[in-house]
Amino acid sequence: MQMMAAANAGQSVSCLSSAAKMKAANITPDASTYNAIMSVTARDGNSLFSWAVLDDMLLVGVKPDTTTFTHLVHAQRRRPSAYLWKAWDKMNELGIKPNAQIYTSVINCFVNDGNLEMALQYLFAMTSHNIVPELAAVQAVIILAAERRYSRLAIDLATYFEEVSHRRLEDSAWLACLASAAQNLHMEGVTACWPVAVHQLGIIPNEGICMSVLNNAARHGLPDLATDVLGVLKVAGITWQEYHFAALIEAFCRNNQLKEALVTLHIMRTNKIIPVPGSSTPIVDLIKADVTTLDSAWALIDEIHKADAGVDIDALKVMVKASVSLGDLQRAVGIYKCFSDYNLQPDLATFNLLLDGCIAAQHRQLGDLLLGDMKDLKVKPNHETYEKIILLCLTQEIYEDAFFYLEEMKAATYVPPQSVYEALVQRCRSAGDSRADIALSEMQECGYNVLGTADIPPRGQNRVTSDP
Repeated sequence: MQMMAAANAGQSVSCLSSAAKMKAANITPDASTYNAIMSVTARDGNSLFSWAVLDDMLLVGVKPDTTTFTHLVHAQRRRPSAYLWKAWDKMNELGIKPNAQIYTSVINCFVNDGNLEMALQYLFAMTSHNIVPELAAVQAVIILAAERRYSRLAIDLATYFEEVSHRRLEDSAWLACLASAAQNLHMEGVTACWPVAVHQLGIIPNEGICMSVLNNAARHGLPDLATDVLGVLKVAGITWQEYHFAALIEAFCRNNQLKEALVTLHIMRTNKIIPVPGSSTPIVDLIKADVTTLDSAWALIDEIHKADAGVDIDALKVMVKASVSLGDLQRAVGIYKCFSDYNLQPDLATFNLLLDGCIAAQHRQLGDLLLGDMKDLKVKPNHETYEKIILLCLTQEIYEDAFFYLEEMKAATYVPPQSVYEALVQRCRSAGDSRADIALSEMQECGYNVLGTADIPPRGQNRVTSDP
C-alpha cells in the first residue's frame, strides 16, 4: 500500500525504498508492484530504468500486462523512435494486444516528436481494430495538426471525433483549430470554429487570435463576424483600437455595405478613436470607381445626416479624395464648400487633399484661395502642405513662388524632401534657370544623394544614355 501511495504521488525515491524493503523481507512482488514502479519511471521519462524493471519482471516470472506496456511506451517519449519500436515488438512477442491506453502512449510519443504522419497512422489504426480512441490521443493529434498549420485536417478530425463520440473536445483543441484556420486565411475553417469556440464553449480568444479572425473577416467581407469579434474584445477587457475598426470598415466595403462603413467612422470617433488615412482607404477604393458610385455615396451621407446617425469629417474627406482620384476637382471643391452644412470644419488633411487636385489640374489660383481659407480658419500648414504648394507653383509658367514657399518651409523648421529639390532642379533646367545648381547645392547640404539628380533632363525630354 505504501508503494502504491508513493507511486501515485510520483515519489520515486519512496517507491524504490518500499521495493527494497519488500525484497529484504522476502516478499515476492506481483504485477501491481512492478506496474507501480513502472508508472514512476514513465512519469520521469526514465527509459533505461523502465527496461530494467521489465527485465526483472520477466526474470521472476511475473507476466507483464497492458498497464505495464502503457507505462513502458510512455517512458520512451524522450528517446529516439527505435526505443518505441523495441517496446512495440516486445509487446507483440509476449502476445499482448494493445489497448486504447497503449495506443494513446504511442501517439503521444509521436506527437512529442512532432511526427504528425505516424500519429495519424496509429490513430486510424485504432479505429480499424474497433478501439475507441481516448480523448487525450485525439486532442494531441488535432493540436499538433493545427500547430503545423494543417487547419483543414485539424478541423476535420475534431468534427469527426465529436460526431462519432459522445465526448466533447476540450477548449484547447477548438482554440488551436480556430487559431490555425485564422492564420492560414482558411475562411471556412474560421466560420466553422468561431461559433463553436466562442458561442458554444464560451472561450474568450486572446487579442492575437481575434486580430487574425478580424483580418479574415475583412478580407472576405464578413462584417457580422467582425462585429462579433469586436464584442469579444470588449468582453475580454481589451481597449478598442483604430486597427480593430479598420478591419470592420473593410469588411463592410467588401460586402458593399457603404452606409455602415461610413457610420463606423462616426462610431470610432464617439469611442475616442481617431481614424487615420488608412482607416478609410477601403471606402475610397469603393466609391472612386466612377461618378455614379460617388453620387450614390453622397446620397448615403445625406441619408445618414437626416437620420442624425452622425456624419464624421472623415466621411466627407473620403468623398473629396475620391473626387480628386477621378480628376473631378470641381466636385471636390463643391464637397469642400458643403462642410458647414454638416456642422463640420475642414481640417489640414482636407486642404492637402484639395491641393493634390490642384496639382493634377495645374490650378494655381484655386491653390491660393485654399491657402487663404487655411489662414482664415487658422489651420496651420505642415510639411506636406508646403511640399504640395511648391509642386503646384512649379506647374505654372512663372514659378518664382516655388522658391518663396521653399524658404517659408525652411523657416517653419521643415526640411524639404529630396523629391521637392528634384522637382525644382527639373523645372529650372527646363527653363534654362541657373538656380538648378543652387537647388543641387542645397540637396548636398541636406545629405541627399545628388548623383542621379544631376542627370535629370528637362521635362518633356528623355534621359540620354550612351551605348555600352
